[in-house]
Formats: sequence, structure tokens, C-alpha cells
Amino acid sequence: MTVSDAAPAVEVHGLSKTFGQVAALRDVSLTVGRGEIVVLLGLSGSGKTTLLRHINGLETPSAGRLTVLGEDLAGLRGRDLRRLRGRIGMVFQQFHLVGRLTVLENVLTGALAGLRGPRLGIASYPRELRRKALTHLDRVGLLDKSYQRADTLSGGQQQRVAIARALMQDPEILLADEPVASLDPESSDQVMALLREIAAERGLTVICSLHQVELALAWGERVVGMRSGGVVLDTPAADLTREAAMRIYGRMTASLAEAQ
Repeated sequence: MTVSDAAPAVEVHGLSKTFGQVAALRDVSLTVGRGEIVVLLGLSGSGKTTLLRHINGLETPSAGRLTVLGEDLAGLRGRDLRRLRGRIGMVFQQFHLVGRLTVLENVLTGALAGLRGPRLGIASYPRELRRKALTHLDRVGLLDKSYQRADTLSGGQQQRVAIARALMQDPEILLADEPVASLDPESSDQVMALLREIAAERGLTVICSLHQVELALAWGERVVGMRSGGVVLDTPAADLTREAAMRIYGRMTASLAEAQ
């Protein structure tokens, strides 16, 4: 086992980020172990997305240090940074699919980082990758939609396509930024259940930002609460009540206030 393999998935020490006069992150420290499923819980603007973008090497810290899969991001540039990003999958709120392309071709784009030259059409991808993409579509329950245009699918189906696309990287970490914010409750439950099942099957580390308390408590193993760019809570989900979780938002239910 190498040092990189033995290290935690993510180590954040005193991370701060400012955009002009706005402090997006304030002295954030956090360690995420391999295989953990962590929910970042908080309102929009609390710093969740900015933290995920730092973990993926898309932002440079104003202060502090960030180590991902045993590698210090501050020392990575060019090819080395791209190589690390290849070990990190990303699922977004808005899916980022190309609607006019088939579901299968959208999934295949997840392998582009490892290919040379542009690709036009499914046949331009190696047969091995096509088989791999179909396997991932089968895993997310959409094999029968492989040759359908992506924009004909429901929101929940499109997010499952996005998950299959992320799996094409064979990631060790999966970052999910509000992956169910635009979905109905039933689709949200299905997508979150799928993410958890796949994480367990593959030993993936998952860091997912959410703003829905009930979903965070039902799905996450550990909840990290964020407010105004800082961490205000870090606890196993099993030890967290809804009332305690609501304090992350700076407010409490009327019944809790009366009880105190």
C-alpha cells in the first residue's frame, strides 16, 4: 500500500477563500476517510459548493491547505492536477447533459479525459468503452434508454445518466453538488438511494451537498453543517435530530424554542 492509498480521502486544514470582499470559506478544517459518505448541509451561500470546488481543484485557496487522496493540491499543476481530477467524479444539480445526444453518448463523454483527439458519435469511441458505458447504464436502470435523446428523459432519469457518466472515470471520490435540488421527492429518494448503493459496492468516498434536512438524516452517515462559510457542526447522522440539524440554519422550530 502506498502513502497515497493509506491517506484519508480528503484533509482540509484552515481553508479560507475570499472573492473580493466576500468570505466564501472561513477557516474550514475537515478530514474525510476512505469510503465515508458525508453530507454537507446548509443553506445556499453557506460555502458547500465552494468547498466541493476546492476538493476538485477548481478553486485555489486564499489560505490553508488541502490534501486529496494523499496529494497536496497546492503543488499540483497541469498534467498532475488533471490526473488527480481523473480520480474524482462530479455530479451536478443541473445534470450538464447534452440534450441532443443519446444517453449512451452522454455517458461516454465521461471517458474523454483519457482519450486523445475529439470524438464524434458513439462509433468513434473504443468498443471496450462502449461496453463499459452500457454496463453503467444497466447499473443505474437505464439500459433500455441508451439510444434515446437525453432531453427526452425525466429529471430523475437525467441525473442517473449523470451518475453513470461520472462512473466512467472509475473515481475514488464522488462529489455531488445538490444532486436532487431540482427533483421531486420520489425521484430524490431514488437518486440518493442509488448513490449510496453504488458507493457501498465500489468503496467510494462520497461528499454530497444538500439543503434538505430530512434527506441528509436519512441518507448520510455523517453530517457536516455549514453556515456563512464555516463548519458549525460535524457529527454522525445517527446522533443528529432534526431539531439539532435546524440550528445549522440559525433558526429553531417553535416547539424546540418552547421546550427550552
